Amino acid sequence: MSLTVVILAVVAVIVLLVVLALYFALKSLKAKLMLLEAQVQAYPLLMEELQASVAEQQALMAAMDEKHDHRGTEHEQVSKQLTHRVKVVQDELAKLKEMFEQHQDQQPEDKLYSRAYKLAELGADVEEIINECDLPRAEAEMLLSVYKKKIR
Repeated sequence: MSLTVVILAVVAVIVLLVVLALYFALKSLKAKLMLLEAQVQAYPLLMEELQASVAEQQALMAAMDEKHDHRGTEHEQVSKQLTHRVKVVQDELAKLKEMFEQHQDQQPEDKLYSRAYKLAELGADVEEIINECDLPRAEAEMLLSVYKKKIR
């Protein structure tokens, strides 16, 4: 065998190895290409799903905004009602306070008459009631006569 035949045989083996390497590389690239094509084909479906999800989320947000607006209106109305009720209660409290003050202003006289009545119960006469309670004679006599009519 000549050197040329050996070189040709070595070159043929190298070429064969390169062709086999290229074949397997091509086969691997073809599998990757098929996988990429499948992924590319799936993207429109994913996009549709994402768009549907976005639309659903937007609808939920719109519903929540509407509820929020409605509740805000309700809270505003309740707040106005409560403000009105507080005002009414404050007005009533002011009236009650005024009535209480008027009652307190009248109370010293009531105490004198209560004391005079108690003295009558204890058997005091008109003169004692006049002296102890600083009542006019006519009032002391009237009080004593009311007491006597009551115990009969």
